[in-house]
Amino acid sequence: MLNKIKRITRKNTPRWVVLSLDLLLSAFSFGLAFFITEALSFEKTNAASYLFPLSLLLIFRLIAFIATKSYTGIIRYTSTQDAVRIFFAVAISTIAILLAEVTIYAYLDTHFIKPAIIIIDAFILIFFLTSFRISFKLLYNQYAPFNNGDNKKELIIYGAGEAGIIVKRSFEQNSSYGRKVIAFIDDNPKLQGKSAEGVNIYPPEVDFNTLTADRNNLIVILAINNISTFRKKRIIETCLASNIEIKTIPPVSSWIDGKFSVQSIKPVRIEDLLEREPIELSTKNIRKDLKDQVILITGAAGSIGSEIVRQCIFFKPKIIILLDQAETPLYEMQNELNGENNIKIIVGDVCNESRMEQVFAHYQPSYVFHAAAYKHVPLMEEHPYEAINTNVFGTQNLANLSAKYGVKKFVFVSTDKAVNPTNIMGASKRIAEIFIQSLNAKLRLESDSHTMFVTTRFGNVLGSNGSVIPLFKKQIEAGGPVTVTHPEITRFFMTIPEACQLVLEAGVMGKGGEIYIFDMGESVKIVDLARKMIRLSGFEEGKDIKIKFTGLRPGEKLKEELLNDKENTIGTHNPKIMVAKVPDYNYLETNELISDLYKQKDILKNRMLVKTMKHIVPEYISNNSVYEELDKKFIDS
Repeated sequence: MLNKIKRITRKNTPRWVVLSLDLLLSAFSFGLAFFITEALSFEKTNAASYLFPLSLLLIFRLIAFIATKSYTGIIRYTSTQDAVRIFFAVAISTIAILLAEVTIYAYLDTHFIKPAIIIIDAFILIFFLTSFRISFKLLYNQYAPFNNGDNKKELIIYGAGEAGIIVKRSFEQNSSYGRKVIAFIDDNPKLQGKSAEGVNIYPPEVDFNTLTADRNNLIVILAINNISTFRKKRIIETCLASNIEIKTIPPVSSWIDGKFSVQSIKPVRIEDLLEREPIELSTKNIRKDLKDQVILITGAAGSIGSEIVRQCIFFKPKIIILLDQAETPLYEMQNELNGENNIKIIVGDVCNESRMEQVFAHYQPSYVFHAAAYKHVPLMEEHPYEAINTNVFGTQNLANLSAKYGVKKFVFVSTDKAVNPTNIMGASKRIAEIFIQSLNAKLRLESDSHTMFVTTRFGNVLGSNGSVIPLFKKQIEAGGPVTVTHPEITRFFMTIPEACQLVLEAGVMGKGGEIYIFDMGESVKIVDLARKMIRLSGFEEGKDIKIKFTGLRPGEKLKEELLNDKENTIGTHNPKIMVAKVPDYNYLETNELISDLYKQKDILKNRMLVKTMKHIVPEYISNNSVYEELDKKFIDS
C-alpha cells in the first residue's frame, strides 16, 4: 500500500483527470443538493426532472472550469490561489445557471431547476472541490518524505516569518529532496506555542531531542531576513554545540526574479561566524575624492587589490589602472570587468623603475593604492631578497614616483606582521612603513601642497589567496587531517570587502603621515577555527576528521599585534579606524639605511641582508628561524 502511495505522489496528475474528477464531484454535489431540496419539499420527482438540469449544469460548470483554469494547478501544491480559482469558477457558473433559470421562467412560466438547488449545490461543490485538493495535499505531505528512502531528512526552519513560510512551501513543492519540515523556531514570543501551516512554532531554547528521534538526520535552515550578525552567530553556535547541521538562505534581495529556490540554500560558512556588523562608510566623502580621478592600484589581481578595484568602480573614477605582474589572474580580472570602459590593464613589476615611470608619466594618477607585496611568511624566510626587493624597494620606487608626478594621495597597504616583526616578510613591510612616513615628513617641510602618504595596517583577511581557510577547506574535502601549527596560535580576521572599505575610508580621511589601524575585533584561536569548520562540513572532529599539530613555521608568531610597545592610538570619526601614534623618522637617515640595504641586495647573501634589516628595525626579533642567532650577536654586542 505504501509503495502504491509513493508511486501516485511522485507523479503530476494529468489535467484532464483533474477536470474529469471536478465534473464528477459537480454531478455528485448536484445530486446531493437535489436530494436535500426534494426531500424537504416532499414532492415526487422523475428522472427527467433530474437529468436535464444536471446535463445543463455540467455544461456551465465545464465552461467555467476551463475559463478560470481551476483544474490546471498541481493538486499536491494546492494554495490559496487555487481556492480562489475554484470559488470564481463555481460563482460564475452558478450566476450563469441562475440567469438561465430566470430567463426560462420569464418566458415559459416554469422552473427547469429550482433556484434553491442551484444555491445549495454551489456551497456543497466549493466544499467538495477544496476538500478534495486539501486531502490529496495532506496525503502527499504525509508520505512524500519517504520518496527518497534512506536519504530523507527532517528540517527545522529557524524563523516562522514570511521567509520561513516560503522555505517550507518550497520544500513541499520539491519532494525529490526528501525533506520534511517538522518544526519552526522563532524568537518572537507572540508566535511561540502557535503553529504555521500545521507546523508547531517553538522558542530558541527548545531541546532538539524532543523534536526528533535522530539528530544526525536533522537540518536546521536559518530563514530570517535582515538578521543581525550577532544573532546569526548565536544561532549558528547553538547548532554547532548540538552537532546539528545548519544551512542558510540567501538574502531576499538576491532571489532570482524575487522567487526563492531550494537550490539556493547553502551550508553556513566559517565566514558567517567571523563576520561583524556592516561598516558605515562615508561614501559621500569617498565619492567626492575619487570621482573623475585617475586611480592606480598595484597588486590589482590579488585578494585585496582586486576588491579595491571592485569598490572603486562604484565611485565612478575617470580611469582605474590595474597593475600586477601575475598575468593569469590579471587576465581573469580583465574578463570580469569586461563591461567597464574606464579600466586599463598593465602587466608590470613595481620594482622596474623605468616601466613604472612610463606608467606614471602616461596616466598621471591622482591616487595610488599600493597593495602589491609578497606576503607568505615561510616562503619569504627562505627568500629574503625577493621580500626586500618587492616589499621595500618596490614601495620606495612607487613612493618616489608618486612624489615626482604629483600624486595627490598614496595609500600603502601594510600588515599587522610589521608590528614587532618576527619574520622577514613583516620586517620588510615595517621598513616600507618607515620609509613612507619619513618621505611624507620630508615633503611636508618642503611644500604645503605635496603628495600625502598614508599607511593602513590590518590582520588576516578571510578567504584570501593562500590563507588558512581555503587550506582547511581543501584538507577537510580530502578527508583530513587538518593541520594547525600550534594549539595556542591566534590571529585577527577581517573579511576582504570590510578590509578594502576601510582602506578606502582611511585613504580619503588621511592627511599624510598617518598609520591607520583597523578594529580587527577579537583574535581567534586557529584550532577553534579548524574545529568549527569541521563541524560546519558535517563531520565530527577526531572521529571523521583529525586535527594535527605541526609546529610553528619559520618566522611565525603565536599572537599577532596591531601596535608595538612605543605606539598608541587616537580615534577617528569612524569607530573602526584608529590612528597609531608612532615615532618620527628622519628621511636622510632612513634613506641612507635603505640605500645600504639596496647595495647588498645583489650580493644575494641572506644573512647579510637580514642583519641589515635588523639594524633598520631594532624590534625585529626572529622566531623559529635560522636567523635567530643574529639576534644573539646583537644582544652580545
